[in-house]
Amino acid sequence: MGLRLLLFLFFFFLGFCSSAVAQQRLRLSIVVRDGITRKPISGASLFIAETKLGGRADSAGVISITHPPGVLTAYVSAVGYFRGRETVVLDFNKRVEYYLQPRSTDLDEVDVRAIRKDKNIKDVQMGQIQLSMPELKRMPVVLGEPDILKALSLQAGVTTAGEGAGGFNVRGGRADQNLVLVDGAPLFNTSHLLGFYTNINPDMVQDVSLSKGAFSAQYGGRVSSLLLMSTRNGNKDGWRVSGGVSPVSVRAVVDGPITKKLTLLAGGRIAFPNYLLQLFPTTSVKNSRAFFYDGNLKLTYTPDERNTISLSAYRSQDNFRFPGDTLYGWQSNVLTGRWSYLIRPNMQLNLAALYSGYYLNVDGVTPNLGFRFTSHIEQREGKADVFYTIAKKHKVQVGVNGILYGIQTGAIQPAGNLSSINPKQVNPERGRELGAYVNTEWELMPAVTLMAGLRYSAFAMLGPQTVYGYAENVPVSPETVTDSVLYRSGQVAQAYGGFEPRLALRVQLAKHTAIKASAGRTRQYLNLISNTTAITPLDFWKLSDRYQRPQIADQVSLGIFQNFLDNGLELSVEGYYKRLQNQIEYRYGADLILNPKLETALVQAAGKAYGVELGLSKTSGRLTGQLNYTYARSLIAVQTAFDALRINGGAYYPAYIDRPHTVNVQARWSMSHNWSFSSNFVYYTGVPATYPDGQYTYNGEPVQDYSRRNADRIPDYHRLDVAFSKDTRFNKAQKRYGIWTLGIYNLYAHKNPYSIYFTRFNQRTESYRLSVFGTMIPSIAYNFFF
Repeated sequence: MGLRLLLFLFFFFLGFCSSAVAQQRLRLSIVVRDGITRKPISGASLFIAETKLGGRADSAGVISITHPPGVLTAYVSAVGYFRGRETVVLDFNKRVEYYLQPRSTDLDEVDVRAIRKDKNIKDVQMGQIQLSMPELKRMPVVLGEPDILKALSLQAGVTTAGEGAGGFNVRGGRADQNLVLVDGAPLFNTSHLLGFYTNINPDMVQDVSLSKGAFSAQYGGRVSSLLLMSTRNGNKDGWRVSGGVSPVSVRAVVDGPITKKLTLLAGGRIAFPNYLLQLFPTTSVKNSRAFFYDGNLKLTYTPDERNTISLSAYRSQDNFRFPGDTLYGWQSNVLTGRWSYLIRPNMQLNLAALYSGYYLNVDGVTPNLGFRFTSHIEQREGKADVFYTIAKKHKVQVGVNGILYGIQTGAIQPAGNLSSINPKQVNPERGRELGAYVNTEWELMPAVTLMAGLRYSAFAMLGPQTVYGYAENVPVSPETVTDSVLYRSGQVAQAYGGFEPRLALRVQLAKHTAIKASAGRTRQYLNLISNTTAITPLDFWKLSDRYQRPQIADQVSLGIFQNFLDNGLELSVEGYYKRLQNQIEYRYGADLILNPKLETALVQAAGKAYGVELGLSKTSGRLTGQLNYTYARSLIAVQTAFDALRINGGAYYPAYIDRPHTVNVQARWSMSHNWSFSSNFVYYTGVPATYPDGQYTYNGEPVQDYSRRNADRIPDYHRLDVAFSKDTRFNKAQKRYGIWTLGIYNLYAHKNPYSIYFTRFNQRTESYRLSVFGTMIPSIAYNFFF
């Protein structure tokens, strides 16, 4: 029934769209170039005076629109350039080259962002964050390495588990509930060096966009947020080299034309942090050893104006050794192939084949106890999308996708003939997910824009798989197994599915004032199994099955947006409420690693998250920056018929990621002689913790008693970072230049606790605070371009 409904919607929209084109429209393509260097200008804007139509240039400097025939007055502009005016007689499909002359007075105002000044007012979607890559490289960060996730964590509604922690959390969602896509392919691990760095080289990235609310129906599979990162295409006009050097890594990127129609972008990064780890005051960090690298490759082939074919690849490798005899290694591999075909001026077809794999190995090297533990997840996906512009005020997207999952949750093998470790392996998991969607954005009137979408997803757990049955009216446990069923290869062991509606509305009250609202449902069939607050190398992925139902999130949000001073000052207030079903929680004393009956260690929980986000940004002038304040709660409850499984009596309690108050302040001051000063101040409420509240005697020995989970909190966190940057350019046309950045992380050397431990010593309980960065950390970095 669901498939027939989707097919009906698909053909209904196509039929409606085809009949809606009431007038002939021609294609106008304008290539915008620098008047001195002749290089394309990414992010340039086009405005047609007669019809108010417009567009924005892609990475090749091309702006393409469809427009009725006539004599047009076209205005072309870009940040850092004088605006240009061109009269175009559009009597057939036309391609025009236009050259903008650069301003040479203030280099720091040149910020290549494909973001319009009033985007926060005009766009229908709310809860969106877009990063400026040039500004990212001037921010003060730990050890001087530009970092995408660290920059996102300074935004309202985005947090991390703490310093040196992998992953990020959005509006009360866990780290595994974020869909992170690089050129359309998912990343299952987003961090190097156990969370110190994002595992994507920022020099390779063109755009970064994070959606915190109800995102387009084009995307599914996660219940918290959508993070899109796209790598840039190779330069068509000539070869260029860029990169950077920091205290822990070296980066280099080369790109240029192989032929007139084929471009290459290749880059890599390698790290050498061992000597710096020895400078940290924390013993566990000081005596650790680490290494990582990552690399990207992208080929873009444009045989004509209607076809674009691209192939992008990514690989990363991490090795980490804690003090002791255990080595950790993890690897990510991503491959994406895309074909974009312009069927006609207002219709485009996109086909993509995607692969992503994440592999973990843990090696024990203790004599006679040597072992290798491995786990992995692989995803293969094919997708097709059609983008149809009915008119300048109405756009429609339809698409389908199919995913195959392959997961090994854990396997251990002895290392060497003398090892006493016994081999053990949990049966691998296989799954299939199918999806179809339709999405439309429609400007109903100049002040009202509607975005509506509907997605349907269907999931199946596939054999070979052994599913255990348990006795009724008692909690599931290894002791209550009553039978088992073996499903053969390819046989459906469990199936789920459902609709995921999305809705967003923008109402512009005045030129610089808008109210927005959104609502949406998302489903997630993948689960990250972890009993820590941050992502660690021992975490592993698991598919939904008979006992672990898919996660479902319903979120509604409402916001008001106001600009002042000709869009130079932006104010926003957003509120949200989210309900979550089928969240994973863990029983006390849960055994997770190599457990063939993992359902006996897990319990299903309900969650809710709500909050208010206040943002104030200054985007023009010599002093720029932003102030973000967030009040947010993230609560969870295990409500079951069995008293023994209830946590905190079944009442809602703070989740590990609950932080009621967060304040982030960023400022940047453009000084003379191309110097700039930037700073970050961060404050947030300490994360929940479980402290002992008493003790009892068992077999004559005192035992600490922990009665309520997450009833306490570690102390609040606060930190100040500063940095000075020097741009060596004398004018905009200079091709070879560098940017020096001198920074200090944690300027006043505050010992922020990451966690607190309790132990018994001389008949009393003592506590110990662990700080990852308990001191001031200076750094210097150099970014070069030629």
